[in-house]
Amino acid sequence: MTPLERDIAWPELCGWVTWLYDRYELSVESRLPDCWADHPGLIEELWALMAWRKEIYTSDQPSGQAARYWHTELRTVITSSTTYYAANCRTGHQAAPQRAADAPELQKRWAKADPWAGIPTAVLAAQAAETPAQPGTMPGLAMQEAIADGLAHPLSSAIPEYVRFSSSWWLDDGAGAWVRVVDQVFTDKLDASAASLAEATAATQRRRAARALFASEIPDHAHGSRNTE
Repeated sequence: MTPLERDIAWPELCGWVTWLYDRYELSVESRLPDCWADHPGLIEELWALMAWRKEIYTSDQPSGQAARYWHTELRTVITSSTTYYAANCRTGHQAAPQRAADAPELQKRWAKADPWAGIPTAVLAAQAAETPAQPGTMPGLAMQEAIADGLAHPLSSAIPEYVRFSSSWWLDDGAGAWVRVVDQVFTDKLDASAASLAEATAATQRRRAARALFASEIPDHAHGSRNTE
């Protein structure tokens, strides 16, 4: 959803959950935690329930069986809400201890993991024999999503045609796709450029922080303020 679509959809979900809360007496034993809106996963579950119920009850071909399935899933979500999503919120909401998007070390660990783990060697060998030897490619939309999710990083805002993703550099081919850079010499140059730009950015941020701190410590009269009597 776009930000505007989310702003419009949120009151709808809150209104529907209010109806659900009262209609199914979910206040009994706190079957649905009051902090449901603070648990992203629970929001997704409830949104799915709302969308599914709309499909069932507005269909041109009503299905009692589908309605029964929906109620079974409702009970599953309610059980999960107190045992999985909000298990530690009995005495007050407890936020998740860590967000993967804000954990650089965790991101590095995942990026370096072996995506082929557990696949038999014979299967991998057969697939390699059937796959033409050519540089990897990636659809433009997939790269855009990776950049938006913080999984891929352009060399700089001024040089967006080179992107670091999945331990490799990728080049925008200008035709809606990305091609993996396979030239090791050029890859080393891109790595060096990225490191230099990162250091320059960090140095600029340190200088700005130092200036802000210095300005905050200067007495008011040093800024040219005048005392009036």
